[in-house]
Amino acid sequence: MTVRSAAVRVASVVFLATAAYAAVPGALAHSAAPPTEDAAAAATVTALVADDAEGALSSLPADFTAVMGYAPIVEQWADGTTVLADPEGDCSAPVPLPAAFESACRVHDLGYDLLRYAHTTGGELGTGARRDLDGLFARHLDTVCRSEPDITSCTPIAGISSAAVEFNSWRQGHRTPVAESPWALAVAAGSVALGFTARKVRR
Repeated sequence: MTVRSAAVRVASVVFLATAAYAAVPGALAHSAAPPTEDAAAAATVTALVADDAEGALSSLPADFTAVMGYAPIVEQWADGTTVLADPEGDCSAPVPLPAAFESACRVHDLGYDLLRYAHTTGGELGTGARRDLDGLFARHLDTVCRSEPDITSCTPIAGISSAAVEFNSWRQGHRTPVAESPWALAVAAGSVALGFTARKVRR
């Protein structure tokens, strides 16, 4: 079972938390693409989603480092995949995640910082960019679980993590990521975890 299929299987559970978040500003406030996207940021996201580290690095906006305060780095995985990542990124989850997820989290963090960069410089990207980055995160976690089968409950943990990320993106209208108190993600992750537990009990 892939991370994506695991996320789909718990999708209905996400709505258990909808009432608690329905009043969050911006959750469904935007749907149309902004009039002018930052072309360099958009190209970098496209390359990032394609696991094209070289293309992402060459497309990186010239002032990204000055605006965001760091220079992305290239990381190579055991399977030979090369990715561009935030060197100081991490898995900012309300519960500990496997150490093997860290690189995937760093890539996802860079992707979100590209969205923040574009917003800050006046060329916010459309909602598809965040959706694609969340999909990349799910695929990367699936890759980790396939390559390291000894990680206990890897696929369920990955599914919960990616579903919580996608739910939070939905809450924020798939626009620029904004900082929130840790309990928000904790509730989202907890709701998804309940879905896995409920399905297991019913079997």
